Amino acid sequence: MSPRSATRLLAALPCMVISPWIWGQAATLDAPAQATIGSTIEVRWTGPGAQYDSIDVTVPGAADEDKAINTASITSGKNPVPLVMPETPGNYQLRYISRASKAVLGRASIEALDVATTLTAPDRSQAGAAIEIEWTGPGNSYEQIQLFAVGAPADAKPLTQATVLGRSPVRMHLPEITGEFELRYLTRLSKRILARRPITLFGVEAALQAPEAAAIGATIEIAWKGPGNQYDQLALYRVGEDKPLKVERILSRKNPVPMRLPEQAGDYELRYQTARDSSVLATRPLRIGQVDASLEAPDRATAGTLIEVRWTGPGNNYDSIGVYLPGDADDAKAQSHIAILNQKNPADLKLPARDGDFELRYRTTQSATVLARRPIRIEPAGRLSVVYEGQRTRADSTNGVGAVELILDASGSMLQRIDGERRIDIARSVLDDLVRQQLPEGGLFALRVFGHKAADQCRTDLEIPLGALDRNAAATRIAGVEAMNLAKTPIAESLAKVPADLAAAKGPKTVILITDGEETCGGDPADVIKQLRAKGLDVQVSIVGFAIDDADLKSSFQTWAELGGGSYFDARSADELQHSLRTVISGPFRVLDSRGEVVARGIIGGAEIILPAGSYRVETVTNPVRAIESVTLTPGELTQVQF
Repeated sequence: MSPRSATRLLAALPCMVISPWIWGQAATLDAPAQATIGSTIEVRWTGPGAQYDSIDVTVPGAADEDKAINTASITSGKNPVPLVMPETPGNYQLRYISRASKAVLGRASIEALDVATTLTAPDRSQAGAAIEIEWTGPGNSYEQIQLFAVGAPADAKPLTQATVLGRSPVRMHLPEITGEFELRYLTRLSKRILARRPITLFGVEAALQAPEAAAIGATIEIAWKGPGNQYDQLALYRVGEDKPLKVERILSRKNPVPMRLPEQAGDYELRYQTARDSSVLATRPLRIGQVDASLEAPDRATAGTLIEVRWTGPGNNYDSIGVYLPGDADDAKAQSHIAILNQKNPADLKLPARDGDFELRYRTTQSATVLARRPIRIEPAGRLSVVYEGQRTRADSTNGVGAVELILDASGSMLQRIDGERRIDIARSVLDDLVRQQLPEGGLFALRVFGHKAADQCRTDLEIPLGALDRNAAATRIAGVEAMNLAKTPIAESLAKVPADLAAAKGPKTVILITDGEETCGGDPADVIKQLRAKGLDVQVSIVGFAIDDADLKSSFQTWAELGGGSYFDARSADELQHSLRTVISGPFRVLDSRGEVVARGIIGGAEIILPAGSYRVETVTNPVRAIESVTLTPGELTQVQF
């Protein structure tokens, strides 16, 4: 009897594990007697264990040379070996196959058991929606639940599918088509259908609401009605064109959706498009119109100074008003500029330091289109620096300075650290020194604080009302100030309280704002400061930016200080903060022209003052007043005077 005939005879014996003898080699297989269809079983073996010997599963009676249903190779002596069961129920045979001789060295019987399989899903669903499908069944990894048209053959391509990873339910994103369909549970390899369930997909009404017309570059709100599936999109097309100019995606069903319009006038169309296949469910026409623009500003101004520019135009955020040389291209870099935010009008534009003939331009933010131009003559300026001569004593530096109000930012950002110490702790320490050592006993003093009493609110409190300074009482109140996380920054509202805070004070008043962040309560600090000065309040506003990294924010603070007749100080440490405060309280001064009118204010030791060339009187804001009667400013040069 040949070895192959002996092997076939042994295969017919009703034994669970068979170990034939072939050329002195034999193998045994140890596996479950039963396993569910498509599952992965572990098969333990004894035998040669040669690299790439295999364990196969096939039907009983199959010839040894027949192709196996599934196979698993033995590599690096791995034991047990994982093997995937057939996906059709019935009786099968496991075989140990020698790679070298192709002979069967061992056999074992196993039964594949069917699994009751069900699908639970909505009877009806909106096309394009996502549904949850609960299932029972084999639950083998990478089996799938697929969607087909009713009557589609078993080998048809599914319309969509969801993969089973052993968890129920699974989430399926339905196609954006309507009609009668069928869900099918399929095995991974043979695509045998284990369960079916009908489902009807219906359409959804879609519509768009938006203005019929809008200005170039404007931001409009688009209200929508439709599926609202994640990443559905609202797209803007120019009439007659197929490529969208703007696309805004629907995320988390946000409604309405903002869209910033292009800066080219014309006829357009808004479309609601589905995320999966860009089907257009709704449209709406939109006319984008050109806007007349103009600029109103002085014909002449001094180099390096602030001017007010009134404008008409779109007023979209980050449109800009800038200073350009007359021959500059429209997209050239401005000599200086101011961005329009929140429709602010007029805009405070700082002129460049150079003199000559220039042009003001209104320019859009997206396309740098120039909508308006106006010539301006920038005249030469002189620069004035006022400093103290020699060392000052505390009494010399604070005597007669007038009323002082500190406005302290104690919002959440003040909890950040500098060299391991919280900003608020640094500020408290410096203010303690200020009230105990620097300000004169009995001088008029007030303290306002914001951000320390209520999270997510724009609250500002007068912690020390105006009155004669009591050093110990002031220091105690300052020690009790603690920054609060998530508190907002109402700079404008705090400054707006200054007239009431200092109403009882006579003569000059000094306001010092200490902050480490921007306005977050929707106010306009620059406008508030201008209103303080416009009301005739004899006040200087200086700003100390504490640990400020944003260059644009520093620029804003410098502008506010210029508008307030004070100085801006950039402090990044306790020493710099202390120096800034001492400088502010030690020497406010003012500049008078030949007619005796105040034309500028500043801080001795603070920022330079820029003025037209000419002769001026410089005097301290102290009691008694000290003055330098004649100070001549030369165009383009720095003049320094000392007290």
